[in-house]
Amino acid sequence: MARSRVELFEQIRRAHEREGLSIHGLAQRFSTHRRTVRQALASAVPPARKPIVRESPALERWKPTIDAWLERNFGGNG
Repeated sequence: MARSRVELFEQIRRAHEREGLSIHGLAQRFSTHRRTVRQALASAVPPARKPIVRESPALERWKPTIDAWLERNFGGNG
């Protein structure tokens, strides 16, 4: 069953408080990386995901044309 990262962080923090498990032990119990356990112990809120930045080399030469179409058809509101 899938769980959210907030739920996972809560479970990790609770197990650490109640049972005093090591980072390695927590990582094994919750089938996650030790880095995730350290993040959970440092903060109850998971860090925000980094936005994916992808390049589009095939589209680059067409961007000015597409922007002009959008400007012409939607007046900059698109």
